[in-house]
Formats: sequence, structure tokens, C-alpha cells
Amino acid sequence: MTKLTKRLVLLLGLALVVAGVFMGLNRLNASMTDDAHYYQRTKATNTVDGVINLKTYKQSELEQLTKITHGTKYTGNHSLDAVATRHVYKMGGKSIRNFVGSDGILQIHNESKMMTTPMVKDAAEFWNRVAGYDIVQVVDKPKASDEIIHDAKSQDKYIGGQQYDGTGMKFYPANWKKKGFTEAEDQNNREAVLIRELGHALGIPTLGGGRTGGNAGAIGYITPEVMSVWETGPNMLPANRKGIRSTPMDAAAVALAGISWQHPRKLGAAVLKGQQVTVIYNSGQLSIK
Repeated sequence: MTKLTKRLVLLLGLALVVAGVFMGLNRLNASMTDDAHYYQRTKATNTVDGVINLKTYKQSELEQLTKITHGTKYTGNHSLDAVATRHVYKMGGKSIRNFVGSDGILQIHNESKMMTTPMVKDAAEFWNRVAGYDIVQVVDKPKASDEIIHDAKSQDKYIGGQQYDGTGMKFYPANWKKKGFTEAEDQNNREAVLIRELGHALGIPTLGGGRTGGNAGAIGYITPEVMSVWETGPNMLPANRKGIRSTPMDAAAVALAGISWQHPRKLGAAVLKGQQVTVIYNSGQLSIK
């Protein structure tokens, strides 16, 4: 081996070492500082001043969808009436944001151990079935994602969820409480949180009753609506012990959210015709009824 060859090999080896160090530092920086570029590649978006695309649905369809989302005192959301009355997608005067890319599909990558990849795939399929189209996709590579689901630590008591500051969707395993729940109930509760947070990433607000969806949460009222306050276990809503069940309200809500995406999509065909399927998640199994 000539001196020149030896030098080239040495330089190549040095370059590989430097590259490896930089990659490690970048990943370390991401984990320590919640690097927005790593955890969230699609910024939170909304239409200009919340104004929706009126070409997506007829006025009669908008009125029908918002009526479905009314629900009861502790489910539904009357603030979504503005979609049909003022043609804006807002809550409390603010436009509702989402993380769906320009392709009309929410691309998710998972690095969480608390919310396992099979659970994420089930949550994605839950919304795909409710919408009637593929609107959530779980991708293998971080670079292909709109945002990343990951675990973190927090001194607060929150269990985590969708973030709007560029840090993706993160959960705090140390804050998760499962005392008093069976293993199946704990799994369903985690999946309910995951489905709800994916719903928020799609642009669906909290459907907890009233003008801003906060009625149920304000008094700790457990509901059958996964986008509200969902829980199963001791002394909780008996219906929820049979798993997470989608409703026409979920379908109407995601249909309304789809109007506000970068690439608006019409998702409410089945619910408008009264033919909406019921998607059920129970103990790790996803089924359609």
C-alpha cells in the first residue's frame, strides 16, 4: 500500500468517525432540547383566519355535519357550528391547527415505548376507518414523517399528548397512573389517549360538550366519546368497558377537520348517508361493525 493510499484510507476513516460523532451529537441534541426539526417536520397549520374551502361541501352538508357534532351537554361541540354559519373552522376565536402535510395524510413515526408501534398503527387505522379513507400513515423513517411520537420526562402531572411548539407528540410514562385498572383496561386507556391525540393532530378539537368542548372535563365526567374524556375501569361508564367505539360524531368531526387541511379532503360521504361503520378497539384488537 502506497503512502498516498494510506493517507486516503486514514482520511476516510477520520471522516467516518467525525460523521458518526456529529450524527450522535445531533440525536443527543434532539433528545435533550426537543429539536423541532427532528420531532416535527410539518408545522402546525390552519387556513387563513380559519376560513374554509366552500367547494369541499355543499351548505346543506355543512349544516348536517355540524348538527351531528352537537351531541349532548357532555359530548359534542357547538363551537363547530361556525363552519356552517360563518364558514370558519375556529374555537374560542382561534383557528384550529393541524399537522397534516400537503399530501392530505398525517405521516407519523413512532419512537415511544409507552405507546407501542402496534398501538400507533391501530390508532391510525381507527381514524382511517372512521374517515373512510387513508388519512394517517405510520412511517418507518423519521425523515418521512410529519411528526414523531416519543417519550419524555416532565415534573408536571400531565401524561403528555399533542404539542404545538415543534416538539411533536410526546408522552410521560412516569406520570401514567394505572393503579386499580386491569391490564386490559390500562391498554384501552392508553389507546384512547393515543387515538384522541392523533385526532388533535388531524385538527379535531376536544368534543366534551358546550361551546368550547370543556363541559365534561370541567367536572371529570366520563363520556363514551374518545375525543372527550374517555376512561374505563372501576366505577366508570359501563359501555367503555367493552372497548373504544367510534360514533357518527367522530366521523363528522374528522370530516369538518379535513376542510382545514393544506390539501382539503372530503371525508364525510358515509356519515352524510347514514352508513357510517363503527370502529372498535378492545384489548389490543381492532374490529369493524
